[in-house]
Amino acid sequence: MNPPKAMVLCAGFGTRLRPLTHVLPKPLVPVANRPLIAYTLALLEKAGVRQVAVNLHHLGEKIQKALGDKTESGLEIAYSPEEPILGTGGGVMRMRSYLEDDRFYLFNGDVLCGVDLEALMRFHTERNAAATMVVGPLPPGAAYTPLRVDAEGWLVELKDARRRPAGETRQVMFLGVHVLEPQVFDFLPAGGFACINNQAYTAMIEKGLDIAAYFHGGFWYDLGTPAAYLAANLSLLSGRVCPPHLDPLDGASPEGVLLGKGVQLGEAVELGPEVAVGDDCIIGDGAQISRSVVWAGEKIASGVSLDRKIVAGGQVLRV
Repeated sequence: MNPPKAMVLCAGFGTRLRPLTHVLPKPLVPVANRPLIAYTLALLEKAGVRQVAVNLHHLGEKIQKALGDKTESGLEIAYSPEEPILGTGGGVMRMRSYLEDDRFYLFNGDVLCGVDLEALMRFHTERNAAATMVVGPLPPGAAYTPLRVDAEGWLVELKDARRRPAGETRQVMFLGVHVLEPQVFDFLPAGGFACINNQAYTAMIEKGLDIAAYFHGGFWYDLGTPAAYLAANLSLLSGRVCPPHLDPLDGASPEGVLLGKGVQLGEAVELGPEVAVGDDCIIGDGAQISRSVVWAGEKIASGVSLDRKIVAGGQVLRV
């Protein structure tokens, strides 16, 4: 039932996550000492995906160098560098020959979630949908585009596109995960910038095709801002969130302190709760660090006290 291929959209600019993305592209920012994209790749591998396409733009060469052509578990990775950037639809269209043989998963590269992909695929298949969007509750005042779904799980309102609802409707938000049938390519321009949601989906709805909406009520983070990035790290380090597909706390202390390889700790250092320290960091004597993330290779001076901070690129970012 599960498709053999997927695509992860990693060709953004990383604007909202600056200054962190001056150092690393967003898919490589460490979450509990693992690159963000590692969680998505592990989720796909668990669902039986064997090949994944990754598009690239900002600091894309770092992504390709970090991941290589294959994961340790054998997931094959193909890359699609973009210059200029092509958007979600244009990026997918550029990989048409790679993806169009079968349905495929499509993930935004800046989300961390625990959606059950096998349940998602059953939902999609049972409805014989042309596409399925993963959606979740829309928080009051959220800046995300509101969508409307009906009682049977169909998308009935997206931008100006409408279809007749079955029963009551409710507002939701898109969570950055899709299942797409190959017919989506018929609704995208042959080249240039394009958006899956605003162009393909709206055209598909207007044509009478069925777009399903799978509701996910579990954990989900959009790591678009430094505050959201730190919140996601702390949720994992505290154990409040436990991704079933990848153990983020292997080797962590009971207080949620996770140390990378080669970390040098001075005398009387106090760490915790909820601290991730990357590889080869040096923490000076008497330093106190809590609820913070320290990227690999950083140096913390003696006597420094940090709480709710991100240390990256030689800077201490307060969020």
